[in-house]
Amino acid sequence: MTFQDILEDEQESVMFIDNEETVKKMFNPLYFPIIKVLREGYKTFKEIKEEYTKHASTLPPDKTLYRHLHTLKEAGLIIEIGKRVYKGQSMTEKLFSRTAKFFHTGAKTEGQEYDDLIEKQSKILAKFFSLTHNFPEKSAECFEGILKKFHSCDVQGIDKLFREFPDEVAGIAGNLPHDELQGVVSEYIRLNTLLNFQELKDELEKCLSSN
Repeated sequence: MTFQDILEDEQESVMFIDNEETVKKMFNPLYFPIIKVLREGYKTFKEIKEEYTKHASTLPPDKTLYRHLHTLKEAGLIIEIGKRVYKGQSMTEKLFSRTAKFFHTGAKTEGQEYDDLIEKQSKILAKFFSLTHNFPEKSAECFEGILKKFHSCDVQGIDKLFREFPDEVAGIAGNLPHDELQGVVSEYIRLNTLLNFQELKDELEKCLSSN
């Protein structure tokens, strides 16, 4: 069956999401399969339905799947980017797309929840280092400061990549599957942190050697 796709809107390269409710919707197991399916490009409802179970154990009824699409549209995560017109027929199908090729949620480095997590991790790290490096158990506050510096390096690196070079990132990554892209981004963060290796290493050694 011959058809023509008419695009009436345009997908962004990168969309920055700092709203907690929107982030929760994006990673909700009911909606996330749709986000993954549309990572490969715009699709009709039928195509989304056909590929939904690649990323989920069960396929919801059509009405439910339509509601999922509506929820994601209301959250600003997907758009109706155009329509598919079939030659010689009056029927058309809506084309759905992610609002952006990449969603960047960043990494929070402030707020009570973040501070509580760092405090908890620091107490455990202090105990771990006392076991593996034969040091007396150190103050957790020292480790808190180092962790925050590490996380700050992560945030600055990934924000610079996505904020300053959104179109280039979209072009380089192409249609890389979501899981693979996340893996690449994780390695980028790891390698980017190495650029600050000596400074961070000095901070850690200072922490471990303090009384």
